[in-house]
Amino acid sequence: MPGPWTFGWTQLLAVIGLILTVTIAVGGFRTFGRWKKEKIEEKRIDTAIDALAIVYEGKFVFDSIRSPMSFPSEYADMPAGIGTEAERNARGPYFAILRRVEAHKEFFERAWKTQVRCTALFGPKVEDTFLLIQRARREIEVSASMLYRDPKPGFQSEDNLKTWERFRTDVWSAYGDSVEIPDRVGKKLSDFQKQIEDLCRPIIDREYGRRRAHSLLGRAAEWLGMS
Repeated sequence: MPGPWTFGWTQLLAVIGLILTVTIAVGGFRTFGRWKKEKIEEKRIDTAIDALAIVYEGKFVFDSIRSPMSFPSEYADMPAGIGTEAERNARGPYFAILRRVEAHKEFFERAWKTQVRCTALFGPKVEDTFLLIQRARREIEVSASMLYRDPKPGFQSEDNLKTWERFRTDVWSAYGDSVEIPDRVGKKLSDFQKQIEDLCRPIIDREYGRRRAHSLLGRAAEWLGMS
């Protein structure tokens, strides 16, 4: 009769089963970790694309808002009691600017949502970048509101005239060129575009390069299999 320490088939099978169980568990954890990493990377890529879309769509949005051309139909619903017809026509273009901002409300709400996703995936610093586009919008709104209320300053001192010129530059970027005032709204938009592109473009380009490399490796394997 074999002793208690005799190593038999039962013990061997038990050891093999234990090894297989550990191997499967380790492999499962590695697979899950790889899957999780891939999912996070997919979200990073999708969010980077959304952020860049906000940049390029924003260019058309702000060009539309700040267009120097306005039509009476854009301020036809301006509140009554503003003054004479000439005074209404003087205020009308600034009322039209405010209406244009309101018309693009969905875009700015989408920018806020994209900001939250970018902050969660890329870190809190990107929040300051997205605030640039919202501050640019707010500067347009404030300046247009001031000009709508008073197209010209009541007290026309040099400082007041300069301030009103700055208001008009916020509303119409081309106006600043004629009075040599820097376009602070345009500067915010340019900074926003550059910072988002610097952050998001490498994420997208890196993934594109990875997929291209995988495609080339797959073609090489096919060619070697055929040769």
